[in-house]
Amino acid sequence: MRSKNKIFIAPRLLALFLLINLCIACAWGTSLSPGAWVAEEDRISIMDGGPHKGSWKTRDLTIHYEYQGAAPNLQVTGVVELANYIPMGFSVLEHLHLNIHFLEASGIVLEAKRIRSFGSRLSISMLRDLNFNSRFDLPQDTVAFAFSYSGKASTGGVPGGASSSRGRTDWDFWKVPRRSPPK
Repeated sequence: MRSKNKIFIAPRLLALFLLINLCIACAWGTSLSPGAWVAEEDRISIMDGGPHKGSWKTRDLTIHYEYQGAAPNLQVTGVVELANYIPMGFSVLEHLHLNIHFLEASGIVLEAKRIRSFGSRLSISMLRDLNFNSRFDLPQDTVAFAFSYSGKASTGGVPGGASSSRGRTDWDFWKVPRRSPPK
């Protein structure tokens, strides 16, 4: 009788584990969903005219950008520079997705758009400048914007595994506005 109960407990625990993870994922939201919040230090205020230049630096990369604001449009150009640890430790850029988030005054995301995707299993030694040039229509009440990204670099080798026995190591890196505003 006891072994029969043990058999039914394992699937229930697995189902509970999956349900908890699903709830956490839904509560966190996606990086591109309106309603996410961006910390003040990651916001870039939109000023009329321009061009206005700046740099946004994270642990993984630096974005050197230039923008021109003329309501209801925003022209953004720039170059992405990968942090030294990526080209020094990895040989392939699997992908890098660069996004822009349009923010209202309190830092809440009104809308998000993909700026550009880079990589697609490109050799890092073959990468030149990671340039972008995009024009966007600004949502009403937009006063700032922010960047986000998600990427993956690898050592090459056999796709599909992060184990050294398969000859490949993958590294996922990202920065996205998922935090909740402080209360």
